[in-house]
Amino acid sequence: MNVFLLGWVAVLTLSVVWPVLLPLPALLAIIPVSILLIRYPFVVGALLGLAYGQLHSHALTSPQRALNPGIHQLVVVVDSVPVGDALYQRTQWRVETVAGEKLPFWAANRLELGWYNGPPLALGQRYRIEAKLRDPWGSANQGGVDRRRSLLAQGVTAQGYIRSGQPLASPGHWRQSLMHQLAGLTASLPRGDLIRALVLADRRGISDERWQQLRQAGLLHLMAISGLHLSIVAGLVLWLAGQGVRRLWPDPRGRARPLAWMLAALAVVGYGTLAGFALPTQRACLSVLLGLLLLWQCRQGQPWELLLRVAAVVLLAQPLAAMSPGFWLSFGAVVLILLTAWAMPKGRPRWQSLLAIQCVLSLGLGLVQLAWFGHYSLHGVWANLLLLPYFSVLVLPVCLLTAAVALFGGPNLLWLADALISPLDWAARGAAQLGWGSGILPAGVWPLLLMALLALLLLCWRPWRGWRWQAPLLLLPGLLAFSTTPPGWQLVVIDVGQGLSVLVQRGRHGLLYDTGASGPGFSYAQSVVLPLLAARGVAQLDYLVVSHGDNDHAGGAGAIRAAFPRAQVVGHDGQPCQQGPMQWQGLTLRWTQAPLAGNDGSCVLMLSDGRHRVLLPGDIEAGGERHLLAQGWPGPVSLMLAPHHGSASSSSLALVEHFAPHHVVFAAGWPNRWGFPRAEVQQRYRAQGAQLWHSGQMGQLEGEFGPDGSLSLTSFRQDRAPWWYNRQ
Repeated sequence: MNVFLLGWVAVLTLSVVWPVLLPLPALLAIIPVSILLIRYPFVVGALLGLAYGQLHSHALTSPQRALNPGIHQLVVVVDSVPVGDALYQRTQWRVETVAGEKLPFWAANRLELGWYNGPPLALGQRYRIEAKLRDPWGSANQGGVDRRRSLLAQGVTAQGYIRSGQPLASPGHWRQSLMHQLAGLTASLPRGDLIRALVLADRRGISDERWQQLRQAGLLHLMAISGLHLSIVAGLVLWLAGQGVRRLWPDPRGRARPLAWMLAALAVVGYGTLAGFALPTQRACLSVLLGLLLLWQCRQGQPWELLLRVAAVVLLAQPLAAMSPGFWLSFGAVVLILLTAWAMPKGRPRWQSLLAIQCVLSLGLGLVQLAWFGHYSLHGVWANLLLLPYFSVLVLPVCLLTAAVALFGGPNLLWLADALISPLDWAARGAAQLGWGSGILPAGVWPLLLMALLALLLLCWRPWRGWRWQAPLLLLPGLLAFSTTPPGWQLVVIDVGQGLSVLVQRGRHGLLYDTGASGPGFSYAQSVVLPLLAARGVAQLDYLVVSHGDNDHAGGAGAIRAAFPRAQVVGHDGQPCQQGPMQWQGLTLRWTQAPLAGNDGSCVLMLSDGRHRVLLPGDIEAGGERHLLAQGWPGPVSLMLAPHHGSASSSSLALVEHFAPHHVVFAAGWPNRWGFPRAEVQQRYRAQGAQLWHSGQMGQLEGEFGPDGSLSLTSFRQDRAPWWYNRQ
């Protein structure tokens, strides 16, 4: 059985890197093939896991699914805490009926929808709505979150917006009432937002500044209810119940012990229910409950067997769980504990073993976070070493206990919980004030860091013959990386949806053309552009060019200027466009701006390295294009951005024929309500022999201009992450 489960788990944990989804007939054919291979349990487990996981993926993404792209009449229930403001709200919904018919039990029924000028939303409310749906999608860039992967891992089968809706009779959700009550009880407490996050998983009140401080201190994971929190609750209840049972019902045979295990299980379910039973909480709850059951029933089993069985059942319940970082953090923690306990010499004092486990956990989970998010925190080692035991024994239990007492009519002792959380807050603030020790690691560095850690492990443990020469061999890629010829320069069209942001990079220097949009509760500059700059190792942003004042181009200018205060601003709210620098990092720059208002007044930039020319025309339309052609700038160009995202009012035949680009990039969201890029515009460029690129469909686009005059273009979805969920 273990071998079968190993095959099952191995394939489903690789769902994050499956290259394609197999056709349905091929998946159904796996069943008879598995019967023929019954003598090979690992292969059978792997085949059945592949069929099961990919059938589930087809149910989420198939064009024939019930909630396919288009306009639908639905009855839905608010299924997550809404975020946004009075103008715009966004939340996840559970679908009850489509066009008056109930969904089959096996059909995907989860949506993420926005509502402009809608009524205030609350958990548990039912609505009859008309919604326009599209496939789950999102920006895809270096240093950022793959939004489509994240949504599919949560079971979201479509996104969209609500066109109209009417409320239906609904009893309301008890969690909404508790959230409102707890918000009132903690409103005057300095750390009331953290108490609400720990008790009810309500993180809406945590400011961006506090999130950043917790991230820099490596303590962010403590504010997201996970298997750690549920395990702490289970362990404390199990210990307290065991003590009580032994005192109240002393029985040498231990017949009362099951009561302690049942109370621990009830506590886990209760806390998971308080946290809202979102998909990650369901997974964590299921893992802890299975762990309790297996520890109770199979105490003689090996730890790795228990872990394997828990992972197998979790992946049975949620086949795409491995596409979520929470899965790897949870099971990675258990694996690291088991490996450290196995490697520790016998007879060591317990405090040394606990110290070693804590250090390995902090380091190992830091690497997992580095691999998923590109973010590191050296402060996380000392902060978790000092504060995790304190959090487990005092902070979390007191928060839950005082909240329960206050919510059910007892005295308000939440001030005590607030006081106990203060060391975590101090540590987070202190790490942020230090200004070093955390950040986003450049993309090419962390694999070299992993090699160095493996070399260090070989030197410390010396597990086999040959370690003396194998350890230095692991450092060879790092030495080669530092000795390679310096690259040429790169132009990166950042995927910021229906907007524009372009990075020109040479070494550690950058020039940024536009910043993407911002709005209530979001900023592409904060969530996409700045992480990308850090991931690409841009230490100095020399120039910020803001082509014009439209939000989809200039919305993030404030965030960029705050992050790079020394950057010179050219264009909108900066020095005049025509006064931009003529030379930068060995490139020749040309500038022009038509004396017109609106889109036609965009600041236009051309860059040249002597072999290649690149044109960045902003949002110019007919008037701006005539002005540009009158400047007599040379063509053809190697690469250009299509003006105004490929609208019908731009990319005139005269402009296209004059600049005759080899490559043209359409910076437009996919899909978008304006139908950009327009079909006739695309045909115009094709007629000139241009190769077309679409950032909304392909994600981040990068042009590499080599020192030998070469030019190669790559896309994030097709070249950097060519996995099944990035294919349309």
